[in-house]
Amino acid sequence: MLLKSIFAGALYFLSFPPFDYWYLIFPSVYFFYSSTISSEKSFRKGFIFGSISYGVILFGIQSIGYEAWVPLTILMGLMYGFYSKALYFTAEKTNHNLFALVGVISGFGLLRSYFPFGGFPWGYSSTVLLTGYQDNIFFILVPKLFKAFGPIGYSLLLESFILFLYLSIKSKEGPRVELKRFLIVILIVAFPLTYSSLLTQEDFVKEIEVSIIQGNSPCPGAKNKCQNERQRIYENHLFLTRSLINESDDKDNKTTRVIVWAESSSGFKNDPKENIETLNEISSEVERLGASFLIGGDRPSSPGEFENYGIFINEEGEISGEYLKQHPVPFGEYIPFRKYLDWIPPLSLVPRDMVRGSNQEIFTTIKNEIKISPVISFEGSFDRYIRGSVNKGAEIVVILTNQASYGKSGMSDQFILMSRANAISNNRDIVHAAITGKSAFISGIDGDVYSSTDLFTDEVLTQKIKTSNTNTIYTKWGNYLSYLLIFSGFISLFLGRRTQS
Repeated sequence: MLLKSIFAGALYFLSFPPFDYWYLIFPSVYFFYSSTISSEKSFRKGFIFGSISYGVILFGIQSIGYEAWVPLTILMGLMYGFYSKALYFTAEKTNHNLFALVGVISGFGLLRSYFPFGGFPWGYSSTVLLTGYQDNIFFILVPKLFKAFGPIGYSLLLESFILFLYLSIKSKEGPRVELKRFLIVILIVAFPLTYSSLLTQEDFVKEIEVSIIQGNSPCPGAKNKCQNERQRIYENHLFLTRSLINESDDKDNKTTRVIVWAESSSGFKNDPKENIETLNEISSEVERLGASFLIGGDRPSSPGEFENYGIFINEEGEISGEYLKQHPVPFGEYIPFRKYLDWIPPLSLVPRDMVRGSNQEIFTTIKNEIKISPVISFEGSFDRYIRGSVNKGAEIVVILTNQASYGKSGMSDQFILMSRANAISNNRDIVHAAITGKSAFISGIDGDVYSSTDLFTDEVLTQKIKTSNTNTIYTKWGNYLSYLLIFSGFISLFLGRRTQS
């Protein structure tokens, strides 16, 4: 019956914002396994699950056109279809061996963060546990598990535990066999988790005051056009910045100050790197506020290309660094196989392809020498870019994003959940700056949101946050748990096939 797959998909999207019934993630994954692992129609059922769950989770992007939402929904359905087929094949070949099936889960978790078109990590199951974890039994374990295993590894543990429950109920060998196998998995997990809990490092903490300028847009969205939109966005950011109070005259004030303008807040004729008048306007605010500026924007590059940048202007009013976004949004910032797809009318909304940056960048303030690293928009949902910044020395990570294309859906809250997961995993406070909201300041200790804004509002959000130079096990080792369990899964699959032959 397909009803079980439909039910599982509905429970899955209900666990995410805007619904926030986080506890439904457990029955959702259970019914997904129940409907696919032992079914010859596993591909069809997996496709239904993926299409329903992600069709609703990602519904916000229909604001830029159904031609964006429908293909992405179908893609996620296909991925879950092949994933379900792999689970069914492995279960048949190994007599439902827990290790082999966990290996498939591990492989899929990693695969979807890199494939296709660089990956799509949206919707990891572990992130929903952050919705209300401070009010439930996961309060103690949630931060520890993220710091030890990261968002992908924690999702793997969650889904493996539910798989164990499913196999224990359905197993012909009895629950004892599955319990023995699961205890081995627990032992594998226990060492790094214990080591992470006992790990003590000297954390050199400094204080920094950050102001997010959420300038909004007069006509947000790819299809909403209005006259002089980019100029009006820039002018509104400058206007809101000028409303900030000057605290630099306080001689006892030793706190570093940074002003953040999000993605698309500058660029084109208001590019501080290309327009001296724009740089002078910002530099005057640098001098008045005694602050450095991190500003997002984009500029034309060679014909048919553009750059998406984050520029750092230090306390002396000089451009001291620039970061170029590395991970463009497929069909949003570039068209894969463009020469074969140019005949599709909606793709005319993306007339140019983004020039990719090559590496993470670290910007250092003059005052107190605080190291700041930006990531831009879509790449902020990938754990590897946040982790890469921290491994390069970042004490604070700033996500510069637009988010206008999410509309008033729950996708802005979903993105903040991912930022919270990445903040905890790497023990770094994150400044999540969105031009149309929601913007937020997020704790690297426990993922708590210090403060946040609303959607589509003109706001200034200011917060004093702490730096950190302590690296977690996850920051050091990455998705080691996934690779370890993939290896054990291959061994179990090989032994299972030999036993059957």
